Amino acid sequence: MEKYGLLGKSSLFASAFLWGFGFVAVEGALLAGWNPMLLLAIRGLLGGALLLVFSYKRQWWKNKSLIKDSVIAGFYLTTAFVAQTYGQSISGPANAAFITALYVIFTPFIYALKERKMVSGVVLVAAFAAFVGVVLISVRDSLSWQWGDFLLVVCAVLFAVHILQLEKMGHHDDALSVTTIQLFVMSAISFLFVPFLNVSMPLQGFGYVAYSGLVSSGIAFFLQTFGQKHVPSSAASIILTFEAIFGAIGAVWFYRELFSLQMFFGGLLLVGSVFFLELVPKSTKIPNVS
Repeated sequence: MEKYGLLGKSSLFASAFLWGFGFVAVEGALLAGWNPMLLLAIRGLLGGALLLVFSYKRQWWKNKSLIKDSVIAGFYLTTAFVAQTYGQSISGPANAAFITALYVIFTPFIYALKERKMVSGVVLVAAFAAFVGVVLISVRDSLSWQWGDFLLVVCAVLFAVHILQLEKMGHHDDALSVTTIQLFVMSAISFLFVPFLNVSMPLQGFGYVAYSGLVSSGIAFFLQTFGQKHVPSSAASIILTFEAIFGAIGAVWFYRELFSLQMFFGGLLLVGSVFFLELVPKSTKIPNVS
């Protein structure tokens, strides 16, 4: 692990960077007129096709158990991305980047509920800090809750459920094939809804869609998979949290999105809560399942 430690951490940082700017790409596609479901359909198809080039030799289609578990995970992933994309279309990429990071907080809560265990004090402190952060990010001039931010919180919960589903699937030991199937599931489900939405494919924004599918859903996955082989899970979780920071930076840089002092402190609390949750001794909290 020491030999490839630095390379592994660099891969994770690169993955977080690509995912963070994936929020920018999604925003560009939405502004170009892409319907969220159509965007997810093409995104999943592109990402799945790219990974299929590398996973087809594993002949995963002969493993019924792997397919079944991956389809379930793909359903959770799809619902999470639907909530995230529609939420971002209302609240913007910076909010989407920060609030999506809440999955790290929700994961131990759902795990504790599932296993009928008490939530540790460390998790409660981190959750409270994250809640305050979301409030600061979401509340503007009036004390009103934005519908888009609500969808983004739902998205974070669904990503947490997705993480726990992947935890159950660890015995398959084939992340590449699992991800390939999930992306195709996301594409198939999204395409099923497209005819009922009465939408057409825009003539612009294909570059943003290609980035979302090939880079965010393809290349970034390879980088994450390699990195997590050589970096402890606790350190990997912290590094991947920078996705939120890169997403917010991209929103300000490319779209001149207003980044107030209030939003800055909200984001700081959100990211800080994740760092706090991951940096405390493992003996003081429930097992890390992310």
